[in-house]
Amino acid sequence: MNLRQLEVFQAVLQTGSMSAAARLLCVTPSAVSKAVAHTELQLGYALFTRSPAGLTPTPEAQVLAAESAGIHRQLEGLRQTARNLARGEGGQIRLAAIPSISHNFLPSLLQAHAGRHPQVGIEVRTLNQDQMAPALLTHSVDFCLGFYPHPHPQLHSELLVSGRLFLAVTRELWTWSLRGSPPLAYGRLAQVPVIRLVGNDPMRQAIDELAQRLGVVDSGGIQVQTSQLALELVRRGMGWTVVDFLTAQHLDPRTMVALELHELPPMSLYSYHSPNHPPGQAVQRMLGMLPALLQQTLSTPARAC
Repeated sequence: MNLRQLEVFQAVLQTGSMSAAARLLCVTPSAVSKAVAHTELQLGYALFTRSPAGLTPTPEAQVLAAESAGIHRQLEGLRQTARNLARGEGGQIRLAAIPSISHNFLPSLLQAHAGRHPQVGIEVRTLNQDQMAPALLTHSVDFCLGFYPHPHPQLHSELLVSGRLFLAVTRELWTWSLRGSPPLAYGRLAQVPVIRLVGNDPMRQAIDELAQRLGVVDSGGIQVQTSQLALELVRRGMGWTVVDFLTAQHLDPRTMVALELHELPPMSLYSYHSPNHPPGQAVQRMLGMLPALLQQTLSTPARAC
C-alpha cells in the first residue's frame, strides 16, 4: 500500500462513503472507487462492505486502520510543514505565548512593534506549554514565549529575563489575615484556601512550596489548569495563589495585593524556537525588542499593598 492508497483508504474510513471521501480529497468519486478497487486487488481481500448506512470496513481493514493511523498523521504533519515553509518569512511573524504572557505582556510588544514596523503582518496564538512543540516543529509558528526552559529535546530555549514571583490575594482577605495576628509576614494566610495548578506545572511547585512555608494543611481545595483561571478565582475571594512578575504588574491595587516572594527562586521568561527553523530577519527584529520592553516592565514596581 503506497501513500496515495493510504490517503484514499483513510479518507473513506473517516467519511464512510466514496463520494464524501472524494470531496475530502478534491477528486472524483470514480477516482476514489478505482483506487480502493486497485488496493483491494493488490492486497487480495476486500476493505469495505456496502450497507444501507454506507461503507463498513472489513475486519482486515480495521487492522490496517489501526496500524496506518500513525503514518497518516505523520503524512498530514509533513504536508502542514510543507505548506508553512512555502509561506516563508515574507514580512509575516507568527508567534505563540502561554495565556499569562499573551494577556499581560504581548499587547505592549505588539504595540511597540507596530509603531516601528507597521508593514509586517503578525499572527498571534495563545498556547499551553505542551502545545508549543508541535506548533514549532511543523513551522506553524516562528517562535514561542513561556516561563522556564522548554523540556522538549528538539527545541532551543533562550533566556530573556528573570523576575520574582508574587503572592496574589484580595485586599479584603489580606486585611483579614493581618487582623489580630502576630506580626508575621503573611499573617493568617495559612487559614485561607490555596488555588493550585494541576499536574507538574513548575508554578504548581512554587505554590506548594509557599503553602508549606505558611504551614497550610493540604486538604484538597481547588486545582485548575491555568494561572489565569487561578487568578480569577482569587479575584472572587476564594483564596490565594502565586503569580509571575508580568501578571503582578497588572493587578488592580484597589482590590488586589501582590506580595513579592523573596524566599522563592525567581521565574525566568524564555523564547523557544526549532533549531531546524531559525528565526528570520523579521522575527529577529521582534525578538531584539524584547529585552528593553521586559526591563521596562520589571523597572515598574508591582502594585503591592
